Amino acid sequence: MLARLVLASSLALSAAAQSPVEAEPPATSLSFYVAGHQDDWQLFRGNAAAADLATPGARVVFIYATAGDAGRTDGWWEARERGAIEAVRAVTGPAPVTLDVAQMNGHPIVRATVQNSASYFLRLPDGRWRHGDGYPATGNESLSQLRDAGKPVSAIDGSTTYTSWADFWQTLRAVLDHERSRAPGVAHPWVQAPDYAGADNADAACNAGDSCNPCDHPDHKAVGDALRQFVGGTYNRVWWVGYDSQTRPENLDVGPFLAKGRTFFGYAAAVERETALSGDPAAPDLGEWRSWGARDYVRSVPWDQPDTDAPVCTVASE
Repeated sequence: MLARLVLASSLALSAAAQSPVEAEPPATSLSFYVAGHQDDWQLFRGNAAAADLATPGARVVFIYATAGDAGRTDGWWEARERGAIEAVRAVTGPAPVTLDVAQMNGHPIVRATVQNSASYFLRLPDGRWRHGDGYPATGNESLSQLRDAGKPVSAIDGSTTYTSWADFWQTLRAVLDHERSRAPGVAHPWVQAPDYAGADNADAACNAGDSCNPCDHPDHKAVGDALRQFVGGTYNRVWWVGYDSQTRPENLDVGPFLAKGRTFFGYAAAVERETALSGDPAAPDLGEWRSWGARDYVRSVPWDQPDTDAPVCTVASE
């Protein structure tokens, strides 16, 4: 399975034509899930994504900023990418997967289409938990350093390089603009992403409890920061709480909890199958599921309101 995915991705990177899925009828609703890593939306908003995927006429778009490689070069990121696709198919059923390459803002991005969904894999290096300083295997590159120091960051498959922070967020904007063109009747789509508001894991104030989303991964925060450069005035936003949700009461009803579980364990089962091919199967991380599976905390911002540096953190469950 992993070998087939890698081969298909390689073929897609050399393809010049767009996929025929572009000719599908316009969607009547449109939602985006923009994540730092391949299992983020499943753990923090899998219940909402499952509901969106099951809505007639909906188009659901997943964007993964990094490869989630954790500095490994043993097939780990490829397995996680397959897991992300299978998380979608856990809801849609065993639908065919179409792989192609989308050109966005001058950058080639592998895209996987499954029924009413599209998944975009930017494949940038994992920035490393806590400090966001990257891994030696990928030149210690990261989104945080691109944002804070202007250090260029290259996709780990060698396909492209982002030379500035604006280059990165304008590429995200190009993906969202393209997908909006497929749903011209949807004036204000929903964007769901990690909340940018709060100290990250490396900050001394991480556990101060005075921010919307404290103690989150630097990659998560960078994704939120990139989106807020342009989403205001067009998109409704749902900013989700990441790691810190484990400190809050369990709040999901049975139905949403089970739907969320389908997405996470669909992801995890595929990762285990893929890594088993190399003789080192990675079992589902039940610790992560216990921490975040039964919890869902977000704050919502209407399309016509700004994303301020210090928002009022009226975080609630949905």
